[in-house]
Amino acid sequence: MNASSEDDAVREDAAEGSFQRPLWPSLLLPLLAAACVRIAVAIAFSGTDPAGDERAYLLLGERWRLEGTYEGIWAPGYPALIAVLGGLLGDTSTAALRGLQVALGLWNVAWIAALAAVIGGRRGGACAAWIAALYLPLAGFAGLLYSEPLHLALFTPALALLAAASRRSSAASLRVAAGAGVLLGLAALVRESSLLFVPILGLWLARNGAAGGASRASLALTMVACSLATILPWTLRNAAVHGQLVPIAISTGGSAHVGLNAHDVNYDLAGLGGAPARAPGALRAAIRGPAPEAWSAESQGAPAARARANVTQGLRYAARHPAFFLRSRVVELVDLLSPLSFPVRSLRLASPGPPLGGAGARLAFAACAVLMVPALLLLALRGWWAMEASAAHRGLLLSVSGVVVLSALVNGMSRYRLPALPLLIGFAALALIGTRADDGKTRRRAATVIGAGLLLLWVPSIEGVQQTLSALR
Repeated sequence: MNASSEDDAVREDAAEGSFQRPLWPSLLLPLLAAACVRIAVAIAFSGTDPAGDERAYLLLGERWRLEGTYEGIWAPGYPALIAVLGGLLGDTSTAALRGLQVALGLWNVAWIAALAAVIGGRRGGACAAWIAALYLPLAGFAGLLYSEPLHLALFTPALALLAAASRRSSAASLRVAAGAGVLLGLAALVRESSLLFVPILGLWLARNGAAGGASRASLALTMVACSLATILPWTLRNAAVHGQLVPIAISTGGSAHVGLNAHDVNYDLAGLGGAPARAPGALRAAIRGPAPEAWSAESQGAPAARARANVTQGLRYAARHPAFFLRSRVVELVDLLSPLSFPVRSLRLASPGPPLGGAGARLAFAACAVLMVPALLLLALRGWWAMEASAAHRGLLLSVSGVVVLSALVNGMSRYRLPALPLLIGFAALALIGTRADDGKTRRRAATVIGAGLLLLWVPSIEGVQQTLSALR
């Protein structure tokens, strides 16, 4: 064993010893803080009428409960939850759903802490719990009827299982891989973009799985097979309903129409002055450049066939206009990394009650949320470059972040970055607890270059951020 391998082993053994100490006593206070923040947000939005996708989710779930059929274009997981709550509670199901969003938020904070503890020990887990508890772009979803909290409640435990499976002293087993696969499959049934993570995380596990009772290849194949088996019943149902292969949902066609078109929409910014469906920002418009003639979505035929036609037409459109396509992808990346978020957008569009009803409270919430986005990302980059973490866990963050970027290049809404959030919080916790590895000039220079690059990406968002905060006054 060379010196580098010995150092890695020592660090992993130290992390193992730290992780074996009970984590839960360190979670009591951050979970209490998380509950207070999320309950406040849920109360603030309890009197606001659901809008947009929220209303669509509620209608789909109610129709599923009453008629026993589901015809939505989205993944079925969240409407199924709404249907079950409606069957149990009737007219009070919306209030119960907001309460469940709070509970899911606490569950997510606990699992983010567990994931961070695997990466950086018990101190890292406790620090990550505080970050997750107070990170407003995440906590804000407690008051919104979107699928993100349910999705993270399945996706984050899968990441924690995979992170543990790479530990040298962990007896990575087929059961761990199977559990992670089932959770990823269930997460994909809530948000279909999660299916993109399955092959990438399978490759990561084949490279980084611990040498336990099964080979790394067996672990990876087990995880992928369990993910596909989890979605198989719904895929067979779709084949019977749509008459063609639809693994989970048909919303990809709508995304292709929005994201691969000349009139793509950033929903975090849409409606701020000018055309309601066009996001503001002279610099964003300059990057995108002159747009070619837009194409129209298919309006005839079966929904699944229209969705497939839209994807095909969108790809052809991109091939005919490659320069515009590349420029528009840069704008989508800017939108993904924008300091804005869906909770900030909802504060601007809705009329929440106390404690966020006043202009000052809304502006303070939004300003803190906006500042937290770059702060977390820069801390996570510092943790990735300069702090103590295994090569496997660094690779896990890169793999998940890469898929997040790929999935967002069609439609760069801030909601798309949430799957990377648990790992970003874990590495940000490493930076805060100060577990230093080699912090040489090369790493400092790399961090400076990355920080400068992110700053350049955020500059095109400044106008939209200013207009959003102005709308909250």
